Amino acid sequence: MLDKEQISIMIKDIEKYLFDLSEMRISSKNDLSEKEKYYAVSMVIFSTMNRAIDIGNEFLSSAAGLSLPGTYKETFELLAKNKIISQETAARMDKLVKYRNIIAHEYYTLSIDEMWKLKNNIRGVETFVEEIKKYVMRSR
Repeated sequence: MLDKEQISIMIKDIEKYLFDLSEMRISSKNDLSEKEKYYAVSMVIFSTMNRAIDIGNEFLSSAAGLSLPGTYKETFELLAKNKIISQETAARMDKLVKYRNIIAHEYYTLSIDEMWKLKNNIRGVETFVEEIKKYVMRSR
């Protein structure tokens, strides 16, 4: 059975991370040349993606008959396959997961340009959250 309270907590975490990111007031690539800001952005992105993965895993582990993902990428593919999120959102999350993995294992390989693009694209998680909220509301 889907733990809606836990889903709500994870969504609130994502919303807080995205709010915190906006509060950092990083308005240009040049801002990311400061090490502290670069590392802070990478950590917010990492934390945001981890919570999105947690949400996906909560859905997939709680529903009878749904297969469990072998990779983070599969989490979003399975959510789309089971019509929990759209194919477009799954594709967007897939791109973000690739960067999450780079941050986790080799963040030093991301250029300031890549981190800037990622910082701007992380807002795609908002669409994921909205689709999750709609699904939870429909399943009441």
